[in-house]
Amino acid sequence: MATYSYPENVTKALKENGLSSKEALWDCHGTWVLKHKACESIAANKGITFDDPIIIESDADKGIAVISLRGHLGNQSEWTFGEASKSNSKNSYPYAMAEKRAKDRVILKLIGLHGDVYSEDEAIEFEEEVKAQEKAEKKKEKEAIDTSVWHGMKKEGQKAGHDLNNLYAITVGKNKEKSMKALADAKDIYDWATKHNLVIIQDQYLKLFDKKLKSA
Repeated sequence: MATYSYPENVTKALKENGLSSKEALWDCHGTWVLKHKACESIAANKGITFDDPIIIESDADKGIAVISLRGHLGNQSEWTFGEASKSNSKNSYPYAMAEKRAKDRVILKLIGLHGDVYSEDEAIEFEEEVKAQEKAEKKKEKEAIDTSVWHGMKKEGQKAGHDLNNLYAITVGKNKEKSMKALADAKDIYDWATKHNLVIIQDQYLKLFDKKLKSA
């Protein structure tokens, strides 16, 4: 089981509001995220209030909603934006998502945790970016491995071609036992080339040994 080292200031703030780090936080690829439910619980406990949102952009057909929202905690006030669109949210309710994002950001600012943790809805986009980055890195690693394998096979193929020429030279000699051994070794190289789809080596084998195999 993983053992987490939660941010001390975040843990302290959560305890003050009757929440544990384990139930309120989750580790999103090394970045701490405060769950939406925990944000709402903190807002209710501290008496955080919000002004009516100001709609900055609205397009229901395109699934776009951008609002500006101000929140208050005693004499302290903070404001932020909440954005939702098809490019940063899979939620079918963009206005609700924009509201959630704006409220969570304001709450984090008012309790002094903005920058130390992400809100849950912000992390959705962050997680997608991380996944895309990991996918790109894996693709790059695979390409590097494929390139390394290709260079390795090329080197082995060159050696195999050289070995076939040497084996052919043995088969044209007068020592029948060595000739038969050379034919068998050449066949092993052909089988190896077939397994690894090295057509050039296969063709070289057939060109050198086809007549000898037919006459054997």
